[in-house]
Amino acid sequence: MYEEYSADMGKINDTRMAIIKEYSDECGTLTDDQADNLIRRWLDTDIEQTKLRQRYVAIFEESCPERKQRLLQLDRRISTMIDVQLTSQLPLAQSQIEFSR
Repeated sequence: MYEEYSADMGKINDTRMAIIKEYSDECGTLTDDQADNLIRRWLDTDIEQTKLRQRYVAIFEESCPERKQRLLQLDRRISTMIDVQLTSQLPLAQSQIEFSR
């Protein structure tokens, strides 16, 4: 059951990685519309992750209620590490704002 969950989460993370690659490849030339599209797609993956977790909480509750809390804690930690790894590959957007000292 966890392997199925992990595979489903992996698909979402693959989508996130593709979005990051697209952003990285076009970072300096993105139009506002393209940037908005990437942001919306990224947020959609957040929604997909949340829905997946919600679906599996009930499944884990039925099959292994005594381990559910620990399983979900580990999942969140792993997910946070994956997010850090993925987002660390993002080039920072160049700001057009000049700060005065």
